[in-house]
This record gives sequence, structure tokens and C-alpha cells, in this order.
Amino acid sequence: MSTVSELRIQASEALRRGDRNAAIKAANEMIRDHGDNVQAIAASADVYLRAGKPSEAVEQFDRFIEQEPDQMPYLWQRGIGLFFIGEYDKAADQFAKHRVVNPNDVENAAWHFLCIAKAQTPEKAKAMVLPAPGDRREPMDEVLAMLSTGDVASVQSRMDAVAKLSPGSRDAEDARFYGELYLGLYADAVGNKDKAIKHLRAAAKDAPRDYMGDVARVYAESL
Repeated sequence: MSTVSELRIQASEALRRGDRNAAIKAANEMIRDHGDNVQAIAASADVYLRAGKPSEAVEQFDRFIEQEPDQMPYLWQRGIGLFFIGEYDKAADQFAKHRVVNPNDVENAAWHFLCIAKAQTPEKAKAMVLPAPGDRREPMDEVLAMLSTGDVASVQSRMDAVAKLSPGSRDAEDARFYGELYLGLYADAVGNKDKAIKHLRAAAKDAPRDYMGDVARVYAESL
């Protein structure tokens, strides 16, 4: 029987090479063989979410919270899982709680915006944008402003400016990825499915093999 650590490594390596089935198999083994181990529960939840199994992810995140209730505010990942299964109010609540421990994260504000828009209306979401000052990543200032104003052009312009300043750089790649992801999220929030699909597919096409890259792929596939 493999240890939790060995299974986590197997799952991580599988996700890095894009092998979701192998990652899910490792997560299943974590639960089967180490189902009461809090590290196994948390790790399997992350793997399920990244591999496109949000229902299974939320189930394990909830089990984790039962054992570690003080960790609830830190689980932004649970909010994304709840969004994918249509639990928009619960997801919005998770992101609101996360802001208490991570007040400068524009991504958290964006996902909260999306969930309020889905649960209520885009207009209500614009009135309830969570503050997220000081996120230095590109193009997060423009993304945050877009949530309130609808100014998608500024996000695109900033992506282009970073690419021009540092062509081919990691900074340019990151700005392009996050810009496309949150342009797609915004389009989805306001009900423009065609634009959402366009931007999310662009984000997913060359997305990094990391947590948010995998989330972008799952999101693009869900539309």
C-alpha cells in the first residue's frame, strides 16, 4: 500500500503531464487507503478539483472542514468547486470568508463576483465587488476595475502592453493567461457565453500545468 506522500507525488506528476485519469486514481487510493487522514482528505480534494471532478472535490473539502474547522477561511479552492457544481451562494460565502485572511487577492474578488452574478444578477455583483488592493500581478488592477465598470478593453490593453515590454517572457505569459481567464470569467458572469468560451479557451490553450491552469481547463470545458 502506498503512503499518502507517495500518492500525492503520483497525483502531482500525473497532473503535470495532463493525465487526469492517473491523478484521479491516486486520489481514489488516498481515500480508500487513508480515508481518515486529514492530509489525504485535503490532497485528494485538490486533485479532484484540478482533474475536473468538482463534486468529489467539494465532498472532501467538506470532510476536511469537519476535522479542521479553523481552516475554513483559507479554502478558496472549495469556493471554486462549489461554483462548478452550481452552489453559487455557498461559493460566494466561501470567497467572502477567504477575503478575511487574504484581503489583497483580485482572483478571490473575481470568483466572488462571478458567484454573486450567478446567484443574483450582474448588477448586484458589481455593487458588491470585494476590495482587493495591492495585488501586483499583471493585469490584476485592470481586472479588479473591470468587475465594477465592465471595462474589458483596459484588461486587453494591459496584456498587450506587458507582452510588448517583455515579449516571450514569463511575465507576458502570465499576464496573457490571467487576462484571458478573467475576461472569460467576466463574460460568463454577465451572460455572454460566446465571449466566455473564446477567452477561456484561449486561457486554457497554453495554461501552465499548475493549480489555476488546471482550473482554467476545467472551466473552459464546463461551458
